[in-house]
Amino acid sequence: MFSAEALNRHPIGVFMSQCPDPCQLVAVEFECGKCCKKACNARIVGVGGGFLSLAAFNPCPGIVIKLFGEEGIIDTEYAQCALIRLDRVCSIEVGFPVNAAPTCPGV
Repeated sequence: MFSAEALNRHPIGVFMSQCPDPCQLVAVEFECGKCCKKACNARIVGVGGGFLSLAAFNPCPGIVIKLFGEEGIIDTEYAQCALIRLDRVCSIEVGFPVNAAPTCPGV
């Protein structure tokens, strides 16, 4: 298990501390072989040993992992937890991705 202290010392933890609500949703783009994946509906629970640890923000549907190809999204996977090598992370987005944002009255 990763400690909060380890996360706070890591550059990703420093990045998250600059966000208004560090517990909000993140979307993480990462490489997997020759493919690109994006994990949405997740929260960062730790960084350590060269890995980024994610847990589902909501248990249903869990972490939504989109596999991208030349044609766009080619597959979708679901998980409750994910462990991603830090050297494979391309970007981290904080907040709701546009295609996963809830309907907000008055917005």
